Amino acid sequence: MQVTQENFEQVLTSSMQKPLFCFFYVEQPECQTAKNALTTAISDDNEFVTLALCDLKDQVVQYLAAQLGLANAPALVVIDKGQPAAILEGGNEIVSKLQELLNQFMPSQGEMIMREALQAEAAGDLSTACAKAAQAYSSDEKNLQFKFIYARMLIAQKNTAKAHELLDNPGREEQASSEYQQLISALTLAEQAQNSPALIELQAKYEQDPSDENAVAYAAALAEAGKKEEALALLFAKLKQDLNKEEVKKTFLDILST
Repeated sequence: MQVTQENFEQVLTSSMQKPLFCFFYVEQPECQTAKNALTTAISDDNEFVTLALCDLKDQVVQYLAAQLGLANAPALVVIDKGQPAAILEGGNEIVSKLQELLNQFMPSQGEMIMREALQAEAAGDLSTACAKAAQAYSSDEKNLQFKFIYARMLIAQKNTAKAHELLDNPGREEQASSEYQQLISALTLAEQAQNSPALIELQAKYEQDPSDENAVAYAAALAEAGKKEEALALLFAKLKQDLNKEEVKKTFLDILST
């Protein structure tokens, strides 16, 4: 947005909601190059930072520049919560250090992806949530918060094998975390549920009589316990014998689509 006499106070106040990148310029090539870099990097609909264009021909902008102690143009001042938080002066410095500065005030790519994962989880789409969480974690595997969120989603999805891969062999900081201990407890409970007496009973029944009916019941229970691959393998073996087993085929496709 362009800073004017009319919106000056409103623009500065907006820094209480999100960081304000104030670009001070005059009409010269060095300023134009820096301005192009800024307008490309910070769109009007950026939800994390705001770009304010401050033309030094305007008296109110001159007043602000003087208050900030700026001597030359172009200059970029980040105002956060009403206070100057960073200053870059000179076109070359602004262009070369812009991304580094943005990284300080905007979430990383991984953080934005994890935000999408949490939104998908809140909407009940656990499959998409897990996929997004995996993507975020792979972008920054040293981020314990990413790791814990991903592990929690895996446990909710009953993918205990993958959860074990994440949580086994923890580092000292990780092991000392109460969140880690809670995840281990949740994983233990999930594994106990996967080996419930009801599932064991269905397994024994299928092994004694591998009929289609028993296969479907056992496979459905396996899938419910998070053992999807095992369930699909069991049903696929049946379908290889006869593709016309309609109930087996239906259950196979139902499990495959979940």
